[in-house]
Amino acid sequence: MKLLAAAALIAALVPALPSGPPPAAASPATARADDCAHAEARLRPGAHGREHNDLTPAEAATVEQRLNRILDDLGLSPADGTDSRPAAGELRTAQQISIPVYFHVLHNGARGNVSTAAVKRQISTLNASYGGLNGGADTRISFELRDVSRTDNAAWFSDPERYERTYKPRLRKGGKGTLNLYSTYIGGDLLGWSTFPWKYKSEPKMDGVTIHYGSMPGGYIENFNKGFSATHEVGHWLGLYHTFQDGCGGEGDRVSDTPAERDPTNGCPTGKDTCPSPGDDPVHNYMDYSYDTCMTSFTAGQGVRMHKVWQAYRR
Repeated sequence: MKLLAAAALIAALVPALPSGPPPAAASPATARADDCAHAEARLRPGAHGREHNDLTPAEAATVEQRLNRILDDLGLSPADGTDSRPAAGELRTAQQISIPVYFHVLHNGARGNVSTAAVKRQISTLNASYGGLNGGADTRISFELRDVSRTDNAAWFSDPERYERTYKPRLRKGGKGTLNLYSTYIGGDLLGWSTFPWKYKSEPKMDGVTIHYGSMPGGYIENFNKGFSATHEVGHWLGLYHTFQDGCGGEGDRVSDTPAERDPTNGCPTGKDTCPSPGDDPVHNYMDYSYDTCMTSFTAGQGVRMHKVWQAYRR
């Protein structure tokens, strides 16, 4: 279960989406579930959750063992970058994956009721990110908006974690290969969260990605308003870990072409190298915690891993 950071919201934000003071926390209609379905998140720099909101090394090791057993049964190589074929070549020959998207706007009257145009900009940002148009690898993964739903519910909007087990089962559409993306207001330092693909079988109705509406392209959260929080969370939905998973030890993020990184990146440093192993920290990678203005790319190895996880869990 992810722990929320205790730091306060960044002050003096200038809204570009529907404005007004943050809503007060809603009174619970149901108790918050102890076994939170979401496991990965994006926090603003300086916030600290449990192991930076990553799986522990032991938890990740268990996930990888199960994943690689499935891939072996499918006749595919492991997802940890140990394949002898160069990742770039393998990615170029991978079959294109087109993912249908149902976008659910949770709002409280005008607050958070983002326009359909804003939703389409977010989908375009996903396609640019995963298509390599901002830099890095073309992952051969694309997204197609199928529908936009709108739910005017002050409680769900004000405390989406508390009510996650209420709104998701009612709103979610499609199967294991369908992305359900929820925009809402999220308090504290949290910018969004996602479920992992290997959780779908046990809790299919909880599957999906939740983002702070202020993090969408043109949103009001300073330094985090280019839409890359969705890019980051969808990366988790497709099976990627944070670049700083396991820190300088263990097996890292299980992708061979992302150098090990001890700590998440704060801001957009010109250089950062926190581990003795070769390579500078991947501060421009979408799976770090850098500012949106700093993020540009996935690696070919991350693209290959997403395709293999897709074959294992979402095909």
